[in-house]
Amino acid sequence: MRLFKLKSGLATIPTILVLSFIIIALATGLAALTFTEVSTIMTQQLSNKAVLYAETGARDALVRIARNKNYTCATTDCYSLNMVVNGCTTDEGCAKISVSAGVGTSGDPKIITAKGIAKTNVRKIEVRVVFDASENGEIVSTIWSELSD
Repeated sequence: MRLFKLKSGLATIPTILVLSFIIIALATGLAALTFTEVSTIMTQQLSNKAVLYAETGARDALVRIARNKNYTCATTDCYSLNMVVNGCTTDEGCAKISVSAGVGTSGDPKIITAKGIAKTNVRKIEVRVVFDASENGEIVSTIWSELSD
């Protein structure tokens, strides 16, 4: 009878070890999944900020064109806007903009290229601007599109 009690006690140690291993594996898996999800969400938020910064830069260029239809700034990234303090210096939040020398007709539209930068995320927007045919120079058409690198 005493031999039976000794054998039944030995079975609990492997059972506890197996259950502990399963619990540790589940906790590790959940921690890894949580880390991955948080990382993905942060990357998505920065990507969204980069698009917002690019749109802001494009809108700024549209205002400049609306005030002066002959406005050009044709070199790549010819002017920039800081979206946060020192955003262009540190790449924390910046828009870099260029405006083509196009005349604004449907055959030769003015093209605004705005690059939004939020840390390591960069998104580009292109806006094609067409003026009316009269001397007023009113903007009659804008076509917005996102560029892929």
